[in-house]
Amino acid sequence: MIQDIKLTAVVVCIAAISLMAQSDKQKVCPRLLTNAPMIVNIEGRFVNEQKNRTSASIEWRHHNETLDTFFVNLYDSPSFTFITAGSYRYMLIGESKVKRQLGLHHLKEKIGKTPLRLDDLELLANGFFKCPDSTRLSMPNSILATAYSNMWWSLVTDSLPNPEKVVMHGASKNRYFTISNWKSYAGELLPTLVNVASGDYGGNLWIRSAYPAQALEADPLRKLEKPKILFPVPKLFRKITAMEGERKIPLILKLNKQLLGE
Repeated sequence: MIQDIKLTAVVVCIAAISLMAQSDKQKVCPRLLTNAPMIVNIEGRFVNEQKNRTSASIEWRHHNETLDTFFVNLYDSPSFTFITAGSYRYMLIGESKVKRQLGLHHLKEKIGKTPLRLDDLELLANGFFKCPDSTRLSMPNSILATAYSNMWWSLVTDSLPNPEKVVMHGASKNRYFTISNWKSYAGELLPTLVNVASGDYGGNLWIRSAYPAQALEADPLRKLEKPKILFPVPKLFRKITAMEGERKIPLILKLNKQLLGE
């Protein structure tokens, strides 16, 4: 009887955990900077915590249903590629493209010597925020709580969907954004110039260019790989089958055999 009660309790606990996990998934409300497949080129210039000048150039390839890719070029640190699908992520480091798997706790890492974090790229790609709590009517929709971020807890805007002031609260000091202007790129509104400030660093981010992802395929200047021409392989370098290995005896050997037999 006691064993049955224990077994029932375990089943109830497992079911409760499963329901909680499902409810957590349902509470995620992605908020993306752009909903269209876009290629966005971002430039950043900063004075970091060590009071040194640093910079970064980022090409963000955003897709709706596939992996998001960030090509990060740094002038004082090794460049890398950051690829994320939301549930998993990895980096390709240096010219040799060394692959490094990343967990959520790795997202706190800085991007080179800049004040940017890998978590910034993750939020930009996937926009994982919690849905507003319907039971708290006094909570404004401009306060966005992150769902899976290890670096930032919340993002507070002065308005939506195109704010001018944004504050990020998290494990580090607060970060303040001032957005100078929003501009239409192929029908998508994106911030053209963003001032970034905190207690220990400051700088600017701006969009150098942005265009639909389909334009990359149609770019006449893009270097396309030519298909390899497959020439017929000589039999000398191929695996010879049993039938091919059966060779006929030359006629001169047959005649010699007949003469010797006589």
